[in-house]
Amino acid sequence: MDTFTLVVVLRTIRDVDDIVVGSLGLWRDDADPALWRASTDCTADDLEEALSLGRDLADQMASGPLDATVEEVVAMDDERQLVWRANP
Repeated sequence: MDTFTLVVVLRTIRDVDDIVVGSLGLWRDDADPALWRASTDCTADDLEEALSLGRDLADQMASGPLDATVEEVVAMDDERQLVWRANP
């Protein structure tokens, strides 16, 4: 298994409580305050599996107390990246 970096971009509809932000490890996008980002590492057999794990993670984060929609998920290693976007 290899290690990949996942980046998740979520859009919130309402204000987000600081406790929720801290517990999920999110940071706000400077250009659009309704966009939130998070990143983490994961292990997977390949980049496609890492992207699938990232989409699962994003769905879990969005459906919790954040009440958000998933805008984008990126899985990457040192040489390549795969991107999934809600609106391509």
